[in-house]
Amino acid sequence: MFEQPYLMVVKAKKDNFTEGWGQCLAELVAAQKLNGNNFEQTLFGIVSNGEIWEFGKLIGQRFIKNSDLYVIKELDKLGGVLNYLFEQCKLQFTS
Repeated sequence: MFEQPYLMVVKAKKDNFTEGWGQCLAELVAAQKLNGNNFEQTLFGIVSNGEIWEFGKLIGQRFIKNSDLYVIKELDKLGGVLNYLFEQCKLQFTS
């Protein structure tokens, strides 16, 4: 069964995070439409090159990119953010 997407993950090809965020935002908008244009939902995006991880979210027509960078070497911090995102997605899925 196809579920509603709440999280998009995009690879920053050639470490180009600007293009990665362009692709991620396009996917978030497409997911929003797929989810019935429910502007109350928060959709999350991740752009990463495997070493550096950046996070953002789309709420309605407002995109917010977290200014913090997370690196794989700080696995506890990165894991905490990923766990938070998964929990937020799960909460929306069950509500």
